[in-house]
Amino acid sequence: MRKIFLFVMCVLAISACAEPTSTGGPAYTYVAPHTPGGVLCIDECRESHDFCRKSCALDYHSCVSDVQAVAQKKYEIYARQQYEARLPADKMPSEFEDTHKCADSNQRCVTGCDTPYNSCYSSCGGTVNAVSSCIFSCPE
Repeated sequence: MRKIFLFVMCVLAISACAEPTSTGGPAYTYVAPHTPGGVLCIDECRESHDFCRKSCALDYHSCVSDVQAVAQKKYEIYARQQYEARLPADKMPSEFEDTHKCADSNQRCVTGCDTPYNSCYSSCGGTVNAVSSCIFSCPE
């Protein structure tokens, strides 16, 4: 019984630490609930949140692969045109890649994982606090 109590206390102590998001979006701190059931509940929230973020990562990698395939085709056309014009092909295939859309989409996806996680965390009895990461000249 004492080991279980120490385990729960360790989990609570770790969970009470700040967990700012690393997505470039809003940052949050989380304070875990004080009941064992609440702690188990937020573990399920975290699993769903992790799954959501992993899904975003898979979508991002798929997007990048598609962009690279298109870039390779564009490079081949460019290289053929340069060859036919007897000019050097001084560009690399990576110069034809535009992964900005992938990064933007990934950012929206990852940020979209936070709202359900925060709701779940709160419904388990935890507290979610938004943290301003802005220090100077913050947008209104």
